Amino acid sequence: MELPPRTPLPAGAVPGLDELCLRTANRLGSPVALISLVDTEGQALPGAFGLAEPWMSERWTPLTHSFCQHVVTSGEPFVVANAHDDPLVKKNLAIMELGVIAYAGVPLVAGDDGQVVGALCAIDHKPRNWADEDVRELRALSEEVGHQLGLLIKQRS
Repeated sequence: MELPPRTPLPAGAVPGLDELCLRTANRLGSPVALISLVDTEGQALPGAFGLAEPWMSERWTPLTHSFCQHVVTSGEPFVVANAHDDPLVKKNLAIMELGVIAYAGVPLVAGDDGQVVGALCAIDHKPRNWADEDVRELRALSEEVGHQLGLLIKQRS
């Protein structure tokens, strides 16, 4: 799969999505949870919990800081126990600048076409072995997020 040319929603907080990230972080016991919409330019973060400044205010990162792009291009969950050891992301700038060490993300589908537009992810600042139950929980929550994003996209079109 390729990255979409542009995200279906603008960068910035979207009402209700920060709360879904808070619920995600609480359910997985992670300090950070994000809803990212990934395109060829970067990733917009319409939902976020626990993200440090200036990223929380900006609600956008370049692809050099994105693990979620791997969820979008594969269409599958992406799980990293320790980013320093993972050949796919060990040079990603999110490790140093955002403190991303452990990552678990699942695809977000926001519409009837089945296209993966982003990811719902949980992040930890220390190595962590994510359980299968964590990924199942993320999948269940991603359906709710996808539904909300789909409604927002319909309202904007």
